[in-house]
Amino acid sequence: MRKEECEFSHFTIQPGKGRKYIPFAFISTKPVLGFARPKCFALYMRKKNPRSVPWTRTYRRLNRKVASDAAVKRRSYKVARVQRAIVGADLAFIQEVRAKHGQKQDRSAAAKAARTEVAERKTAKAAPAPKPAKK
Repeated sequence: MRKEECEFSHFTIQPGKGRKYIPFAFISTKPVLGFARPKCFALYMRKKNPRSVPWTRTYRRLNRKVASDAAVKRRSYKVARVQRAIVGADLAFIQEVRAKHGQKQDRSAAAKAARTEVAERKTAKAAPAPKPAKK
């Protein structure tokens, strides 16, 4: 089943719908025109320009009323972090101080130790105290 396009509005004409029109029956070189609805046919016969009729696809395409199919995806750039000197301290001094204080330590080991300590405390609280032996 082939879907045709309306000559005036450029809407798709479903099979079995619409209207065919042959401009001049005695000239065989003219094509058979298809129209989606009588409104399109009437406007075509009045020689209306589809570019000036707001509901046609031609008008909407020309006046950018339709979202384009190929939406351009914006690129997100990664921020490049650069170390810079601060007023009163050059870059070498700042790096030396950071190395001394160990600012960028691996904190996962310390966090793991803290978690195990908390877990031990909870188990110690939950366990009942041993009862003294009776004599």
